[in-house]
Amino acid sequence: MTKIAILGAGSIGCWIGGHLAKGGADTILIGRARYADQILEHGLTLTHFERPDIHLPDVTYVTKPDVLGEADIVAVCTKSQDTEAAAQQILQFAKADVTAISFQNGIRNAEILQAVLPEGMNIIPAIVPFNVTPTAPGAFHCGTAGDLVMGSVPGEIEAALAASGQGVRPSPNIIGDQWAKMIVNLNNGLNTLSGGTLREGLMQRDYRRALAACVEEALDIAKAVGVEVGTFNGRKPNALVKTLRLPNWLYALVMQLIVKIDAQARSSMLDDLEAGRPPEIEYLQGEIVRQAANVGIIAPKNEAIQSAVEAAFKLGESPRLSGSVILKFIS
Repeated sequence: MTKIAILGAGSIGCWIGGHLAKGGADTILIGRARYADQILEHGLTLTHFERPDIHLPDVTYVTKPDVLGEADIVAVCTKSQDTEAAAQQILQFAKADVTAISFQNGIRNAEILQAVLPEGMNIIPAIVPFNVTPTAPGAFHCGTAGDLVMGSVPGEIEAALAASGQGVRPSPNIIGDQWAKMIVNLNNGLNTLSGGTLREGLMQRDYRRALAACVEEALDIAKAVGVEVGTFNGRKPNALVKTLRLPNWLYALVMQLIVKIDAQARSSMLDDLEAGRPPEIEYLQGEIVRQAANVGIIAPKNEAIQSAVEAAFKLGESPRLSGSVILKFIS
């Protein structure tokens, strides 16, 4: 049987690894001692705002990467800033013909893996379109909808996820779709500055107008770079701009009928801020700023959000800004 290792098994890694294990795949999770201790004592529980709960009492969770040598597939679920370190662990311990899948934010992680790992190794970019948050020891909750998206889907992954109820699909334009996700995920920075739930922020029209401005700027940068932006959860980001600018009463109707977000869902960046972990802002707003600089232009709105988020992380808490203050901040 194909063995799958989840490298960097935090919230997303536990969610993906748990579903693979539930679906019958031979799965081992690798991550931090606090999660290993929690899962050893309580098992792994996965909850979803639309689907039945999953409880796995006997998940294999270890803290040392030497078990990578047993894996045929490595799912990289670390934060983007830890990608190079993850690649070094794969290089040191994994088999030469292992397949590596990057389930990470941003658009550069597959490139970073490829730069470290042997030429010809199968590296698959992938997208996680939903939000997962720890809720109790060994428990993780998914508060938004969506299927996993991959450049190609190994049969063992497809079969196990199908059996556990987690959707997955291949994409013919995975780079463009990664751009689409990155652009939509610009909301993570705004959510960090607002300090509340995703729904609380999005129900403020000025908050949505600020997000729309950041998204529009990012789309302009993508066009300048020459990227054909794909879709995220079936929608193009330019359609999102129109939705974000709707009046509150109409946006509330859209939220109810189309945009599926749990009332308690928050961004992982806000979770990182409150847990004292470093931010991924460099791979979201920071990536837009970097891409703009590469073609000799600027991205002032996204740069302003990046600076404000970095200041919040230095302070150690969200400034809890209203949507109107965030909008003024980038104007």
